[in-house]
Amino acid sequence: MNGKFYFTRRGLAKLHKAIEELEKKLQDLQSQTAHVAEVGGDQWHDNASYDLLVIDIRGMDRRLSDAHQALNNAILVEPPTNFDKVTIGTRIKIVRDGEEVTWNIVGFGESDPDNDMLAYNTPLASLIMGKRKGEVITGTIAGRKTEIEILEITKGGENAGSS
Repeated sequence: MNGKFYFTRRGLAKLHKAIEELEKKLQDLQSQTAHVAEVGGDQWHDNASYDLLVIDIRGMDRRLSDAHQALNNAILVEPPTNFDKVTIGTRIKIVRDGEEVTWNIVGFGESDPDNDMLAYNTPLASLIMGKRKGEVITGTIAGRKTEIEILEITKGGENAGSS
């Protein structure tokens, strides 16, 4: 996780909330260590409960560290004011391999395909970022050649994280 991470206001708020939740979960796990160590007896080995708890703590700590790194490298992106190219905060209508689809381009960690939200750093969005209406882009996604034509670029919808 290196480099800059681009967020909408909604995405940045979501990250702050996730950090709070991760910190609480980590504290909860850490508060269990004395009890789990005691239940395991006075042996320093063969305490499966303690070993699993330590693994959980390390995993939670890693997730928290990754979230803090994203926050430390966060750049807030304001909603666009013109729609001449694909950027975070735009809604695009494309034809991909003959199928017409519509997506809101959103910030880091905001992808939600069920609600037509696609983060700028996903393979599909990465191919079309900065491109203009009418352009045809050929690229590879998941090892498969794909062709994308940009039909329309408009203001992102309410779910696009621009609030």
